[in-house]
Amino acid sequence: MQLPASFKIYLDKIDASLLATVEDSFPSGLREPMRYVLQMPGKKIRPLMALFSSLAVGGTVEQALPAATAVELFHDFTLIHDDIMDEDEMRRGFSTVHVKYDEGTAILTGDLLIGIAYRELVRSPAHAISEITAIFTEALIKVCEGQALDKEFENRQNVSAEEYIDMIGKKTGWLIMIACSIGSICGGGSREQTEALRSYGYDLGLGFQIQDDLLDFIADEDKLGKQVGSDFRMDKKTYVALKYAELVQSDASLQKKYPAKPSGFDSFGEFQNALHELGLVQQIQREADQYIAQALKALESVQPLTEDNLLYQITRFLQKRQY
Repeated sequence: MQLPASFKIYLDKIDASLLATVEDSFPSGLREPMRYVLQMPGKKIRPLMALFSSLAVGGTVEQALPAATAVELFHDFTLIHDDIMDEDEMRRGFSTVHVKYDEGTAILTGDLLIGIAYRELVRSPAHAISEITAIFTEALIKVCEGQALDKEFENRQNVSAEEYIDMIGKKTGWLIMIACSIGSICGGGSREQTEALRSYGYDLGLGFQIQDDLLDFIADEDKLGKQVGSDFRMDKKTYVALKYAELVQSDASLQKKYPAKPSGFDSFGEFQNALHELGLVQQIQREADQYIAQALKALESVQPLTEDNLLYQITRFLQKRQY
């Protein structure tokens, strides 16, 4: 499933802005991996949302483009470092940076991206710089907290679904939330509009991440761009794994048929079958949809949910995606 063709004009602006941040004066050991990252295929959801949030409040693309670029650089920074920690070998169908180059190069490239992100951010309209820099900085802290919790969960026997939601809120929720709120502020949005778009972005981020967890178990591997089941093989405590354990442990009859946790299965295929047999695929998709419905309710207070609402279009795309 592809983004609407009408988005191409915005994607072209984002791609050009991103590549313009790569300076010829950078050492080749930074310049080449940075270009490699920025030229990977990707949907650029977060920068699009920053641009569309500016448009939603009566602003322009140009007002939000530096901040949108900063948000995407921030996102790529997190992906590079997460891939190292998770030992992932593929990202968007390409070798991860630490695999293609080496771990030290990947760490340094990520550091460079977040530094350039701040440089782009302060190119935003003067009226917005102070507020959006504070929001952006807080998001960097929250994302680090979220990743720390994610790693901590790997070594804990029991993690609640509530704790998991808090963790993904700090990682995925906050980054999408700031894309929307920063875009609104750059576009001159009112306090009420910015707060509504902030709520929209946060709830959409939760729904997006829950759905992303689910896709790691059910998606087409070629379309996903990475190995399906990596979360299962690493025994990660994703929303899918937690909901499975919660269901089985609450029913004695299920405990006789199924292992208490995903790690008890002999193969990924067996666990996939169990998810379908227990109705968890449908249940988890419904829960993701509930968060997205909350997001749309907040969005509707800023713009009617019609086909010319670009944020509505992107939300529907995310809800229906299969990879």
